[in-house]
Amino acid sequence: MDGATTASTIASIVNAEMLQGVLNEILALLPVVLPVSITFIGIRKGLSFLTGALHSA
Repeated sequence: MDGATTASTIASIVNAEMLQGVLNEILALLPVVLPVSITFIGIRKGLSFLTGALHSA
């Protein structure tokens, strides 16, 4: 199967309702994923700061 045939097959299967459902699920996950990722980055930076302070002491 070449690339043009694959693209046309996918285009005939996927419709706007499917894409809207995917977008709705992604938007529903944002309030959970965003604070968790910010917290993870903060904890990682805090641990890095503590290890740097302990090594310099």
